Amino acid sequence: MRGSGQFEIPAFFDFWKNLLQSIFVTMAVNQFKKEISNVPNKISIFRIVLIFICVIFFVCGYPIVGSTLGLIAGLSDYADGIYARRHNMCTRLGALLDQVADLLFNFLVLSAAIFMGVWPLWVLWAWGLRDLGVLSMRASAAQLGFDIPSIYLGKLASAVIYYSLFLMPITFALTSHDAEHFYLYPEHHSVYQFAPWVSEHIPWWVGFGLYWIAMIGVVTGIILQWVTAVKYMQTYIHKYNASHEAGRALSEAGESASAGLQGACAEGEALS
Repeated sequence: MRGSGQFEIPAFFDFWKNLLQSIFVTMAVNQFKKEISNVPNKISIFRIVLIFICVIFFVCGYPIVGSTLGLIAGLSDYADGIYARRHNMCTRLGALLDQVADLLFNFLVLSAAIFMGVWPLWVLWAWGLRDLGVLSMRASAAQLGFDIPSIYLGKLASAVIYYSLFLMPITFALTSHDAEHFYLYPEHHSVYQFAPWVSEHIPWWVGFGLYWIAMIGVVTGIILQWVTAVKYMQTYIHKYNASHEAGRALSEAGESASAGLQGACAEGEALS
């Protein structure tokens, strides 16, 4: 029977359960606020915002401004990493923000280049399929309890792609963005505000050369990224097999212990 003064066990446990849950939620929120407010993560957030701004300037006809902002965004990537390591502020949130910023930069700049007719669509497909595959592998690895660490070749590939993407707005500023007459009619320069000055003072072959330097750089970076994807796949398979073997060994050990316990119990019953 329940009385007004009777102690209720279920209510007691529910009280402590709700209290502990609120404490853990509060701790998680406080930890997030602490990490999001540190200097490296603020720099990463600044970089994400700056990426959108630089793409907007480029699409609106200010490629040099967009390229300058893109360079600042790229340099901030080095700044937050150096600061985080020197001041021991490396966090999982920071790694996530850094990855998001890199993906956004590559995707938005490549999309803008394709939209403006500077580069072909297959470049975006080649980059996107590779990154989607690596993200899927890492998500699966996290669910299985292991990680796939980055390798130097992957960082080199990202750097090659970044500096090639930095050249893209400059090539747009120096050449035509008409997909049908791209470099076939060098006098058809882009329609941004300084086009007349460019047509008069800068030879067409300057933009032509920069275009192919950037194009070769992007393709080289994407090829290197696909090579790293193969390496990541090998790491995933190796760690997956190791995890599977460890789980099997643990299961077999548990079954052996259970069988031994059952045998001991049977012997005890026989003796009694």
